[in-house]
Amino acid sequence: MTTTREQFDQRLAELRRTKRELTRRDFAHLAGVAEKTVRNWLGADTDFASTARTGARGAQLFPLEEGAQWARKQLFGPNEKAPQAHSGPRLSAEPQRMPHAPGERWRWVDMARLRDVTPTAVRVLAADYRDHPERPFPPRDEFDHRCDASEVSAWFVWYDTTRPGYSGPRPAQIAAASGTKDTRHKEVTRRLLTALDNGQDLTTPVLAEELDVSADVAARYLRQAAEEVLPGRGLLSRSQIAERLPATSPALTPAQRRERVKTLLKRQSAPAPVITVGDSPYYNERAVAELLAPPV
Repeated sequence: MTTTREQFDQRLAELRRTKRELTRRDFAHLAGVAEKTVRNWLGADTDFASTARTGARGAQLFPLEEGAQWARKQLFGPNEKAPQAHSGPRLSAEPQRMPHAPGERWRWVDMARLRDVTPTAVRVLAADYRDHPERPFPPRDEFDHRCDASEVSAWFVWYDTTRPGYSGPRPAQIAAASGTKDTRHKEVTRRLLTALDNGQDLTTPVLAEELDVSADVAARYLRQAAEEVLPGRGLLSRSQIAERLPATSPALTPAQRRERVKTLLKRQSAPAPVITVGDSPYYNERAVAELLAPPV
């Protein structure tokens, strides 16, 4: 082995300055091995390989911290300690269903993004509750390695409400007792509702300046508010439009679906965005349905 732990950490520090996701080439650079070795590692660990999302030109993209932890263990052994980033899975302050479209199916990475934890945290939790006598974690399909989103959402409501394996009150009860429930979240939600009523966009830089917070924090608040408010107003993001493309094109990859949506939205008959929240434009659901309807 030629790569030392010090070299690994130095390369990781460099990647953290420019990357949020890692490709197979990044793994090879990080670990000091050939890309063929990385392919072999991924082939031997299908659970981790399934956490990738598909990027441009079909590239596999892995969350940076999760990927770095995985590469460290591949290189130095399964007992190697990893950075303690995004520990979890955390309980929600208020039990609520994770938003999803009808029929949607989730990978570990999709659940992790909604819970703000690592895919490993969700995978370990699912393993711990696989054989629970009353509330087993929803099973993954053996072919596409995804879970039914509605079942997962309902399971996490139970998990957040019941606090299995925990003692003491839930975070929501602590917050209610101290009078410090998430007022900032409510403030951003009200701000988004005002923007909707006034026909104004609400971008990340604008909110960051208004709240005097970083862009990352503002983006997180906007995602939470958008998930809570916009579905009730019948609004869809571009990524949600891609999920609703007609079932006549099942062979399209996620990247091809996104490109298809971009093409459709360039038509003269395409609807204009109702609002931009963060960096995502949102469209009227009925107008999208008309856009996607097959020609008569």
